[in-house]
Amino acid sequence: MDTIDLGRALDEIEARNRDNLTRTASYLALYAWTRAHPPELPWLLMAHLVSRNTGYLLGDLATRAVERRASGDEGTAGAIESLALLLERGNRVIFDDAWRHVVAHLRRRAGLADVEVRASAWVRAAWERYEREGGERRLVLDLVHNEQNVIERRVVHHPRFAPGLRLLQLIEASGRERPLHFPVGEAAITVGGFAELERRILAGRRIFDEVVAPRRDDLFAWAQAHPHTGSRAVYGGRPGPSVPEAWPAERLVALDPTIHEPLEDDPLFP
Repeated sequence: MDTIDLGRALDEIEARNRDNLTRTASYLALYAWTRAHPPELPWLLMAHLVSRNTGYLLGDLATRAVERRASGDEGTAGAIESLALLLERGNRVIFDDAWRHVVAHLRRRAGLADVEVRASAWVRAAWERYEREGGERRLVLDLVHNEQNVIERRVVHHPRFAPGLRLLQLIEASGRERPLHFPVGEAAITVGGFAELERRILAGRRIFDEVVAPRRDDLFAWAQAHPHTGSRAVYGGRPGPSVPEAWPAERLVALDPTIHEPLEDDPLFP
């Protein structure tokens, strides 16, 4: 497994934010660091598992886009590509935000020189409260709240991803939304309304309470033994392309040249 050097972790952010594979692996590596230097931060394991599911869905969408284009259905293929861009942008934006403030917290805890990082007023207050009072579950829920607000207007309701969001809403309305996959336990969790901020936050709460909190040791062991590729074949599901095969950076940038640009300002969640 990748090892983390807190002194270099912020300098590595662009390399770690290259694609869904590098983000997902980085969350797991940083979680492993906190297990070795407790108290651990289970939000990182949760972020790893959710990011895995983003990768699985990206692989599914690549297959569907090829099928629809082969049948001559360019409109649906284009909407599928817009949904893939929404997922990629959300995955990237959350990592860019979270990696900075989590690493800054761990650096303070390790006694390293403090660094100034961009972070919302909400998450700064959450970390200050955690460092003062503790409270693992409250911190997890605060971080879920923060990250879902970070993507609310920058990604989920950004006009350039509107076709993809409409497609996702159609999938949800048809009852074909697949539950998130977790390798341990039997929790069947769907968001059931990705466009709704509170639905995404509720799903995050359920993931922590029903999946991560009671089974973190088993989940961590499984994740270490099964490196993420983006294909569902990793856990015995339907084989599909890896994320780099399905959505190479060049293809994503060709579809949207702004997909990997820095975060936009959000005056409603500063």
